[in-house]
This record gives sequence, C-alpha cells and structure tokens, in this order.
Amino acid sequence: MPGQERGPDAHRDRRDRADRARCRYRTGRGRSRMGGPLHDAAADGDAGHHPRGAPVKTVVIVGAGQAGSELAVALRQNGFSDRILLVGAEPHLPYQRPPLSKAFLHGKVDQVALRIRALDTYTNAGIEIELDTAAVGIDRRTRSVALADGRTLRYDKLALTTGGSPRPLRFGSGHVAGRTLHHLDDAIALRQELQSGGTLLIVGGGFIGLETAAAATAMGIAVTLVEAQPRVLARTCPPAISAFVEREHRHHGVDLRTGVSVRNVVRRDGALLAELSDDTVVRAGLILTGVGIAPNDTLATTAGLAVDDGVLVDAVAGTEDPDIVAAGDCTRQWNGFLGRSVRLESVQNATDQARTAARTLCGKPTERFTAPWFWSDQYHHKLQMAGLPQTGDTAVVRGDPSSNSFSVVYLRKGIITGLHAVNRPRDFMAARPLVTARAAMTGDEAASEDLPLSELMKRHQSTAERRA
Repeated sequence: MPGQERGPDAHRDRRDRADRARCRYRTGRGRSRMGGPLHDAAADGDAGHHPRGAPVKTVVIVGAGQAGSELAVALRQNGFSDRILLVGAEPHLPYQRPPLSKAFLHGKVDQVALRIRALDTYTNAGIEIELDTAAVGIDRRTRSVALADGRTLRYDKLALTTGGSPRPLRFGSGHVAGRTLHHLDDAIALRQELQSGGTLLIVGGGFIGLETAAAATAMGIAVTLVEAQPRVLARTCPPAISAFVEREHRHHGVDLRTGVSVRNVVRRDGALLAELSDDTVVRAGLILTGVGIAPNDTLATTAGLAVDDGVLVDAVAGTEDPDIVAAGDCTRQWNGFLGRSVRLESVQNATDQARTAARTLCGKPTERFTAPWFWSDQYHHKLQMAGLPQTGDTAVVRGDPSSNSFSVVYLRKGIITGLHAVNRPRDFMAARPLVTARAAMTGDEAASEDLPLSELMKRHQSTAERRA
C-alpha cells in the first residue's frame, strides 16, 4: 500500500525527486539546471545547413537506459569532448532493470541502489540529461529530434538506445489486460500491491514470470503461474534446466501449470477470474503477464531506417544512416561471433554494443567477438548461461540434474557452443572464454566432473600458442 511505501524510504524518495529536478531542463529557451545550454533548433535557423563530414559537436542519445548511460560515458572515455545530451522518457536516472523482478520487488534494494551511475558521474563528465522527456520524431534531413513538449533538438550524430517494451496481452473481450513488469514505476506499483497480500496469477513461464513468482512467494503471496508451452523456459533452456526450475517453484508453493493458456478474464466481486484452456478457473487479485519484449523501433521506422524486429545495425552498431547508430534491446545486430543477425536482450549486450557504438561515433569502429551471457536469480538459486546454442547442438549434462548443482554443455561438431549452469559459477566462468574461443571439446570431456572446464581452457590456450 502507498502508506507502507513511505517510512524508511521517504528520504530516498525526496532525494530521487531532487536529483531529477537537477537533471531536467527548464521549459523554453534558457539554461538547464545542470548548467548546459538549452538548445532550440527552431531558434537557430535551419539545422540542415551543417555539412556532412564536418566536426561532430553534438551527440544526442535517445533512450536513458543501460545502453544510453553506457554510451554517454563511453564517448567521454574515447575522447569525445563536445556536447552529449541523453534524453529519457522515464522520470528516473538510468537504472538497472534485472533487480526489478528480484531484489527490488521484495525490498532488498531501494531505488537509489538501482541507479547505474550516480548523478555526479554524469555532471562531472559534462553529460546533459533530459528526463521525463519523450522523443516523438526524427528528421534525418535536418538532423533533428522532435520532443513531445514541442521542442526540437539538433544533432550531428544520433544514437538510438530506446530499449524494448513488454508485449501487450489482453484477454477475451479485451476489457482486462494483465500488468507488466519492465519499468521502475511498474515495480513500485506491483510491490505496493503485493505488500498488502493476496493472490497473483502470472501468465508466462519465462525469466520475468519465474523471477517474479519467486519474489512474490517470498513475500507470502499465493502464486499461480501458467505457461502455454509444455515446459517453462522452453525457448531458452534445455529440458533438464526446465525440470529443475519447475521442481523448485512447486517446492516453494507455486501452483505451476504448463501446457495451458488463459482463455478469458472477467472481474467479479472485486476479484479477477481467469478461465484457462483446460476449463479450470483461477481466482486472483492481480494478473501479471510476461510474454516477451518487443523492440522500441517506432522512431526508427518513421524516420525511414531499416527495421526488422528491431533497428537493423551492423557489427559496429551503425545503421544505414552514417549519422545514426543504435544499441541495446531496440536493435537487431549482425553478430560476428554468432555469424548471423540476432536481437539480444541482456545487460551484457547493451553494455558491449553501447561501447562499440561510442567507438564508432569517435571514428574508431571496432567489432567485438564475445559470447553473449545471461543470468537469473530464483529463490537461492543462480542460473547462468553463456553462448546461444542452436537447434541441433548436442546437450551434455555435467553433474546430477536431480541435485541443486549441475550444468548442461552444448557441442556442435566437437566445438563448445554454450553452457547453462545451475549453481555452478565456476563452470560458467570457465565456459565463457571457451565458448568465445570456439574451443574443441568432446562429449566425454564435457560430461566429466573430474576434468574442470578451467583445465580445458588452459589446454586450448596452450594449443593456440603452439599454432601461433
């Protein structure tokens, strides 16, 4: 409840509001509260007179999330000394999203702890920030960005780091929509409701749904989770991992149902009644949906940039427009490591791609060849994943899946392509460089717990040195 949200966090909330005030520009022409000039392109005449190839004086970054924050700081680290303007639609300083469905939801961390960087980091680097400011259009001819409040920002180079949004899900007649958990305000509202107790129906057995189920259960909430696929994490994990996760959630009291979907939802007597595809009915006080993320690529589409389930970028984060780069969850990138175009949703990818984009903007484009990696915390268990195994790869189990510690190694033609680890950080840390190096590995080696993966890495390095 709102009253419960105040108390010990009240001073932090006031500090958060004060910091936001320091970041935001005043309306109209003038100077920002951070001391930077408020640029109004309309007052400066035609922004299109700036010739291509001229020195870059202003970089505008649209999207103040993980990628946007990283890109702004990386520009400074790569020697860019002119104006950087970071524009974000949310009223908060750039923050970490992964804890929203974990530690933040059940109160282990507060809003200030979520921040990717303190405000002073931006101010000391001379990075201007516009929060609570939505970009609504891009004019590539005049190199300008239109804002929702009617202002226009001119750029020499533009970076799109607009992230993604939860795919909407409405039930039956469409009058009832499930809540989503993606933004800080979503998490604040959900936490307030869960603190009052009750029942929660989660639709979707992906990481967001499962992490939220674990956090809500720890808060004493009765949770039902439904997944339309035959098993949870069916698109991302092997059956052994899915079986372990399902077992743990049921052990902690989650009513987990697979192979069923929600047919319709109606409101009755102050509750939500969900009719499932197996003709059963679930009564819940709240419904949360977690059925995937869609890239926020509307700005790119309306600007005429190439889009295909994400803004299309090359291996150095460049779009078809030489003055525009893009990074993070909003992109579909050519991945040199994987050898194909892919859209990745992870902190690691957003960070790496943002750094790549910064180097490109600074005139020193450099491709990165690193295996993607991900993680998930559920109850006291940590799931860690390296690489992106494909259909047809051989899955080799390392350890006992009935225990709380095992890994699944993926092989293709004698080469390791990925690893999923349950409570095995050593396997995960050793696998990351092995996957990146495309190291040779047999099925027996992958399965043998007597042979640490770190030893295989040493062998690979020794072989590479001899060949060199």
